[in-house]
Amino acid sequence: MQLCESDAKFKYCPLLKTREDKLKFCQGSMCMFWRWANPAVTGADAEGFCGAAGPAVLAAAFTAADDSPKPPIED
Repeated sequence: MQLCESDAKFKYCPLLKTREDKLKFCQGSMCMFWRWANPAVTGADAEGFCGAAGPAVLAAAFTAADDSPKPPIED
């Protein structure tokens, strides 16, 4: 899910927890997992996503790279 950083900061991060096991909010670009959707776009409206999504992001990247048909990705 791509969204601007200000909206991402209201989503819970499954990797960040307090000592009491309470979830914390996304840190956006302050996190090593944060990836910009288009690094050339800057400003408050720039969109990004959590890089911890892994295979889902890779599948989208391969699909966007060219228009040739691809076999489905199996988990």
